[in-house]
Amino acid sequence: MADGQEAGGDSKPERRRFGRTELTLFGLIFALSVGEGGARFLSPVYLADNGSAVGSIGLALSVFGASALAARFLIGSTFRASTVRLTIAISAIASTASLYLITFTSSIVAFTVLIGIHGVGWGILATVLLTLIMSGKDKRSAAAVIGFYVGVEGLGRTGSPILAGILGGAFGPSTGMRIHTTLFAVAAIIGIALLRDAPTPAGEPGSAPADRRRFDLSRFRHVPLAAWVAALTGFYLNTTNAVLNTFFPLLGLSLGFSLGQIGSLAGSRSAVSALIRFVAHKAFDRIPFAVQFIPLYLINAVTASLIGVVTLYPAQFFLFMPNGASRGVLRVGSMAQAMEDSDEGKTSATAALIGAGYDVGRIVGPLVGGLVATAVGLSTMFVAMPIFFVAVILPLALWARRGAGPTSAVT
Repeated sequence: MADGQEAGGDSKPERRRFGRTELTLFGLIFALSVGEGGARFLSPVYLADNGSAVGSIGLALSVFGASALAARFLIGSTFRASTVRLTIAISAIASTASLYLITFTSSIVAFTVLIGIHGVGWGILATVLLTLIMSGKDKRSAAAVIGFYVGVEGLGRTGSPILAGILGGAFGPSTGMRIHTTLFAVAAIIGIALLRDAPTPAGEPGSAPADRRRFDLSRFRHVPLAAWVAALTGFYLNTTNAVLNTFFPLLGLSLGFSLGQIGSLAGSRSAVSALIRFVAHKAFDRIPFAVQFIPLYLINAVTASLIGVVTLYPAQFFLFMPNGASRGVLRVGSMAQAMEDSDEGKTSATAALIGAGYDVGRIVGPLVGGLVATAVGLSTMFVAMPIFFVAVILPLALWARRGAGPTSAVT
C-alpha cells in the first residue's frame, strides 16, 4: 500500500515508511476527528442552552451511536474497493449537512433525527478509512499500524475539545459547532481529492471485476474471536467515553468550571490517549498485552468513577490523564489482536464489528447515563456507571480472550 516503494532488493528501510496514500488517510482521519469531535463536544451544551433536560440529551445523543452501528454493518457487508471515493463523498456530505442543520433548530426531535443522519455518515467514513489503512498490515505489524492510526485520530480528539471550548466560550455553542463542521467539510473535500489512487484491500470484494456481490452478511462469519474481544473492549471504553463526553461538560459547569477549562481537561485526556497509542506496540515487547489487560481495565474504571467525586479543577487532571492512557493502550492492543488474526477478505467485516462495539457504547453511555443521572444526580452517576460496566464486561472479555487462544496474543 505504501506508495513509492520499489520491489526487489533490500526493502526493509522502505517498508517502515508510510507512503503518500497512508499519510493522506492519517491526515484525513485527524482533520475529520477535529471537526466531528468539536461539534459533538458542544452538542450537549447546545441542547442544555435550548432547555433540554439531562435525560433527553442522553437519549438524543445515543441515537448517534445507534445509526453509526447500523451504518457499519451496512458498509461491512457491501464494501467495494472500486467505489471508495464515492462512498467517502456521500457519507461526508450526509454528516456535514446534518451537523450544519442541527445549529439552526432548537427542537430536540429535529436534533435527534439530524444526529442520527450524522451517525450514519460517520459510521461509514470511519469503517472505510480503517479498512483502507489496514491494507498495509502485511508491510508492518498490525499493532504498529493500528497504533499510528488511532494515535492520529486521538490527536484530532485532543485538539477538538480544546478548540471547541475556546470557540464555544467566545462565540456560543451554535457558532462553535458551525466552525467545526466547516473544518470537517474542508477536510473531506481535500481528502477525496488526494485519494485519487485509493488502495484496493487484498481479497476485498471489488478487487476483481467478476465479483458482483452487493450485500453479503456472510462476511461476518468466522471473523476472528479476537474481534469480539476488541468489540467488547470497545463497548466498555466508549460507554465510559460517552458518559464523559456527554455529561462532564454539564457536571463541570455545575461545579463552576468554564467551557475552556472543561475543554482542557478533555483535551489532556485525549492527548495522553493519543500519544501513548504511537508507542503502545513497543510496550508490548516488554510487557505482553495479556498481562496489561486486567490492570488497564481497572485503572480506567476507577479513574472515571473518581471524576464524579473530585470537585477541585487541578486535581481532575490526575484522573483524566491516566484514564486516557489506559484507554489508549486497551484500544491499540485489542484492535491489533483482531486485525492480526483477520484473514484476507475479512478486513472490512472485522473493522465493522470492532467499530460496532464502540458504537453500542455510544448508544448505552448517553442513554443509560441520562436515565441514571435523572434518578440519582450527575455525580452519583459518574461514580456508579464505570464500576458497574467493568464488572459486567471484563469477565466477558476475559472469557472471549481464552477462547481466542495464544495466536491472538500481542507481544
